[in-house]
Amino acid sequence: MIFALAWVGIRGLLAKSALEGALPYAKTVQSSITSGDLDAAGAAARQLGDRAHTAADLTGDPIWRAMEFVPGAGANLTAVRTAASASETLASQVIKPLVAVAELVDPARMKPADGAIDIAPITEAKPTVVRAQQAFHHASASVAAIDDSAVIGPVRTAVGRLKTMLVSATPGVDALGNSARLLPTMLGSDGPRTYLLLVQNPAELRSTGGLVGALALITADHGRLALTAQASGTSIQPSPTPVAAIPASTQGLYGPLLARFIQDVNLTPDFPLAASTASAMWKAKFGGTIDGVLTIDPVALSYLLGATGPVSVSTGETLTGQNTVKTLLSDVYFRWAEPEQQDAFFASAAEAVFTKVASGAADGSALVKALAHAGDERRLLIWSAHTDEQKVLASTSLSGVLPESTSETAALGVYFNDATGSKMDYYLKTQVEAGTAICRSDGKPSSRVTVTLTNTAPSDAATSLPAYVTGAGSYGVPPGSIRTRVAVYGAEGGLLARTASDGADYTTVSGTDRGRPVSLFTVELAPGQSKTVSVDLLDMNQDAPGMSVAVTPTLAGATPDLGASFGASIIALDCTTTVK
Repeated sequence: MIFALAWVGIRGLLAKSALEGALPYAKTVQSSITSGDLDAAGAAARQLGDRAHTAADLTGDPIWRAMEFVPGAGANLTAVRTAASASETLASQVIKPLVAVAELVDPARMKPADGAIDIAPITEAKPTVVRAQQAFHHASASVAAIDDSAVIGPVRTAVGRLKTMLVSATPGVDALGNSARLLPTMLGSDGPRTYLLLVQNPAELRSTGGLVGALALITADHGRLALTAQASGTSIQPSPTPVAAIPASTQGLYGPLLARFIQDVNLTPDFPLAASTASAMWKAKFGGTIDGVLTIDPVALSYLLGATGPVSVSTGETLTGQNTVKTLLSDVYFRWAEPEQQDAFFASAAEAVFTKVASGAADGSALVKALAHAGDERRLLIWSAHTDEQKVLASTSLSGVLPESTSETAALGVYFNDATGSKMDYYLKTQVEAGTAICRSDGKPSSRVTVTLTNTAPSDAATSLPAYVTGAGSYGVPPGSIRTRVAVYGAEGGLLARTASDGADYTTVSGTDRGRPVSLFTVELAPGQSKTVSVDLLDMNQDAPGMSVAVTPTLAGATPDLGASFGASIIALDCTTTVK
């Protein structure tokens, strides 16, 4: 026994030294790839692999494994061996092969040139990247399964550091792996693809971002992109009968028009449902095949123009990353009173931006960052009509699916729909705060979502703004005021406890959507007014106070430097104020 203890002790110290020596090389790999020095990245990856392999060998021999059954010491030895083995897997099966194909998947090579994206490099790299993604998740799962409650402090700290690193690396690895899985076929490697682009207008909010004001068809054939058709939202007339089946729970919240009006398909926050319904409406009107649906809005366009540089529109305007939002969501309504003129301007702007992007004018890395920025804010969403592709997309932030909770995290949602019937949401400022804590005797978490809306329109909005913007009272809302319907979604299987404002109950329609409790309430604000409403939820299927919140991307209110708003601020929840 003394020999075994000495053996394990010495090898443990050597393994610790090897793993600590590997850390600087992991950082070098990352910085070298970022800077484009692939030779340095390759050399660092080899050094990292050697040290991780040494640590795994030192902790995997029969004596070490036998000592894992010794009470007290066993849990520590198991944790160290698992961490060392995972590190070796990451070095040899993830980092090393990804460095080898880094040049093939360099974002700079993914930018279009003369209307086409060269998909050959990523097609070549796909098998390697997919295997690396699978190996990464295998290693992550093994580390996540380590029970660090029974280990000594230094081991717990080391394991915690590795868990944190893996969690932070997961989005990047999955983005690369999913891109390799999807891009070749979605860009037409196996034959032409046709996609429906929905241009959302956040000046008239819908749950996924904004009313569908314009539509376009984009084709992709072996990487070659073309804008083949455009249409305004008003060109698709309401269907006399529903074009798609809408779940009864969804229809109970948002009414029967989702499957009849293109302007209402995205009253629901479920983007796959909205996208498939919009696809059915387009096909009913124009025919053809739709392989997928994408969304974008003027804020996302501004990000793209930040990468490509300015574009000129046929009407004489120049759109830049700085003026696009104001031009498309405010100025246009002052310049042209007729919707047909506005639609023509929007079509010209869309064509100019598409042509600029497809020409290859943007730096590839900058273009990818702009698209990622739009995706992070839920301004870029993608649905595929192909089941295998949609299965991959559903796991990404680009899918726009209803939030999915786990046993440790309550996934909530806050969604906004305009009820003014106009373009006043250009002046709507939104703020969402959320918190969760275990406040109840049953050990289950409670959550609170607080929504604050502010009408930033000028005090004389009723007369100073165009009637097309204010709505002129057509739907019973005084000109200049903003009426918004807010839907707060709780976690699956949870309960709605209370909706309140200023300490009193606030009128709400309570319901469910695919097993999620929903509080649906309305706020109407005159210029300068603000209202805060809080929703208390009981999370019945969670064992820990984890939280994520999906929020409709909005604007930041009318300011000289009009910005954008998205997401929620996570704050501490005071248990003395919650519903028990």
